[in-house]
Amino acid sequence: MVQAVAETLPAQKTHEAISCLQAYWNPQRHGFCAWKMFPGNEDIYYDDNAHAAQALISAYEATHEPKYLQQAKSILTDLIMPSAQKDGGVPWHTNNQNCRNACSTGPAAVAALRICAIEKDDRLAAFAERALKWLIATFRDPQDGLIWDSLVFNADGSPNINKMKWTYNTGFAIHGFTLLYERTKNPEDLKMAISLAEAALNPQNPMFDHTLQSPQERMYSDSSFFLHHLVDGYRVLSKHGLTNRLKNEIRQISTWGREFMFDPSDGLYFRGSCPYSISEELRARFNQKFGVNKELAVNGQERDEHGNLCKTLIGCAAWARILHAAERTK
Repeated sequence: MVQAVAETLPAQKTHEAISCLQAYWNPQRHGFCAWKMFPGNEDIYYDDNAHAAQALISAYEATHEPKYLQQAKSILTDLIMPSAQKDGGVPWHTNNQNCRNACSTGPAAVAALRICAIEKDDRLAAFAERALKWLIATFRDPQDGLIWDSLVFNADGSPNINKMKWTYNTGFAIHGFTLLYERTKNPEDLKMAISLAEAALNPQNPMFDHTLQSPQERMYSDSSFFLHHLVDGYRVLSKHGLTNRLKNEIRQISTWGREFMFDPSDGLYFRGSCPYSISEELRARFNQKFGVNKELAVNGQERDEHGNLCKTLIGCAAWARILHAAERTK
């Protein structure tokens, strides 16, 4: 939400959002807690803090307030980077160093390179390059070219890989290698970003909903708060390669959101991307448009504790970023 505010609203709103965020800051750990800070709160996630660093960087870009950039750097150098010293991969939570996660490693590398684009920092650049190369070596599926989710080390030190594929993990890799190319001008970095994007664009891959027989009609089946990171990667890469394909893909995703995820009754968005998992009304609209007979498959995350349809800040913020990306790629 804070990143969406920084990118789309006036500077004063960004200052207010960052002020609210500080209630979660743990000054001893140089990171944000999952809930408001209180003495002894050690519930700190590396991936949350990588996203917080990105939000702070966006806030700095919007307001030119130096303390936002400094706090982003502190998160990286004092909290995240020490956790990656062993192999370059970043764990998920501070209480478990026996795992490595794409959702922590990718956004941390992107945040580091975004700072490097603002000011020279060889240490951050080295961390990001090592993290991205580790991500590819460890988590890229050689079959379809997408990024796996995570690993846990077995007792003998061997990795047990969770091969789930979420849109954001491949999105972070696309974004990261594009930023690395902008820094190094090494064509191999751009080649990697393009290869990852081509894998992600393939509607036969498991990130798409295969309900529709026509590949050209398919949409990604993922939460919007994952999907907007893939869109971010597409947007940044579109400046250097696959320009028309990526811009068209971003527009298609945003159009899908406006058509199926937007609720005109309150002006807000549902959090997912799958119409037939939300309501009978959206299921019927989906079936009518595509000539299918999909049954309602209720996604509990679209409903409150009483079973009523509801909206979330994280979902609305994600769609706001997707819509903003579509506007920026015109």
